[in-house]
Amino acid sequence: MTIQKTLQISTLLLISTLSFSQTLTKEMALEDLNEFKNLLEKQSSYYQVSKIDFENYYNEIERKVNQKDSIPIHFLAFELEKVISNIIDRHANIRMENFEEDDYELYNLYFPFALSSLDDKIVALKFNKSTKEYEYYLQKYPFIKNVNKIDINAFLESYAYRRKLSPKKAKQTDGLKDLRDIGEIYFKQGKTTLKEVEIILTNGTTHKRLVLPLSDRRNWYFDIGSTSLNRNYSKFERDKNFDLNKLDKLLTDSIAYIAIPSMVNYEEKPNLESYLQSTIEKYRNSKALIIDIRGNGGGTREILKTLSGYFVKPEQSPWIANVAYVRSDQFLEEDMSSMQSRFLYNYNSESLTNEDRKAIDKFNKEFKTEFDVDMSKFSKPYYMVLQSNQNHINCPIYILVNEDCFSAASVFTSALKGLDNVKIVGVTTNGSSGRSKKFYLKNSNIRVKLSTMLSFQRNGKTLDGHGTTPNIILERDEEQMLRKKDSQLEKLIELIKN
Repeated sequence: MTIQKTLQISTLLLISTLSFSQTLTKEMALEDLNEFKNLLEKQSSYYQVSKIDFENYYNEIERKVNQKDSIPIHFLAFELEKVISNIIDRHANIRMENFEEDDYELYNLYFPFALSSLDDKIVALKFNKSTKEYEYYLQKYPFIKNVNKIDINAFLESYAYRRKLSPKKAKQTDGLKDLRDIGEIYFKQGKTTLKEVEIILTNGTTHKRLVLPLSDRRNWYFDIGSTSLNRNYSKFERDKNFDLNKLDKLLTDSIAYIAIPSMVNYEEKPNLESYLQSTIEKYRNSKALIIDIRGNGGGTREILKTLSGYFVKPEQSPWIANVAYVRSDQFLEEDMSSMQSRFLYNYNSESLTNEDRKAIDKFNKEFKTEFDVDMSKFSKPYYMVLQSNQNHINCPIYILVNEDCFSAASVFTSALKGLDNVKIVGVTTNGSSGRSKKFYLKNSNIRVKLSTMLSFQRNGKTLDGHGTTPNIILERDEEQMLRKKDSQLEKLIELIKN
């Protein structure tokens, strides 16, 4: 073998080792920690408004790092995740590009049964494959009291910390998704082995102690009210030939219904815009129109832009739907493309009319953000302005939402709340709207995702941390939780009929 060939092989081996190494030196870990600090200070929008002493977290990470000879990348990632959890930014997260989950048995073990909630209590469930419904894991003891000798709510507060600043219902629902992945929870706390879990079930009076092995498969909970989990719509995003006509139907008493499982863009679904337009025309004389976006995880604002033209009445047009500020150390043009795609424009943009600016002036007389925006760190405001089109409809609009409405679905809800003929119905949305960007730490290649935009609702509150509260609260009841019927939808229909 030639010397040149030997050198080539050695170089490839070195690159391979560097690329897939799962540990860092102490110095490399501290260097990445400092890079992470700078990212939060210079890129993150919601870091600036967090009421946490982050220095304590940084000092604790440094202390732990200095106690080790080599630093597992996953250890550093999990520590940074704890920091991120103290920011209301719902898009923020930490990911490891080369982390091999299958190398760690505990990471792939799960809670032994399905989990949901009912009236703020955590419920133990099992899925009946023949009926396609859920049943209580133990009929006599439906609720979870303790997990490994820790009160269930305290357990979620301590270990399901990634979502701790979400709106209340979203925090609980997302926390149960973390509890489902209990092996991952304990792995992040430094455990390497765990085979079983002790659970106390209760009916409120008497209790039942169980010691169960962890499951090697996820026990999912599927809410019957979620449009994204509905079998009729499950291929909406993936199937280019999906029959859009499955999304709408005429219910009892001339009440029309449209499900929107995802805020997909029109490039992905070229026929979607014309479908929505023709469907609105088809149902314009209905007694009412229900737009069901429960479980909608977001996407783009194109659907909002299309439907708002029908929902905004001429006397309320132009309608200021959203106000946003971008970190000013971002590259700014008059209308940066990422803001344009969100239909957000600054006051002097050519995309806004004089009528739009008059509406903004009138809106700003009453509009006040929940905290002062530091104009040394953020741009001037960008506005999303919605207009009525010539074919606006007069029938009442009911937008059915839940705590799984995220990102663009949250924006959709917030933007339309307050219109004369629109009512938001269901449960407070998850919130979030941040113009997120991805960054990679130099040594570990840990991916840090951060929002770079402050996004305010018409009431001056951020979407992140608050979500949008419905005009009419409709919680999930026991029958819906058990997948026996869609009670939220049925109750809304009765409300409209009466």
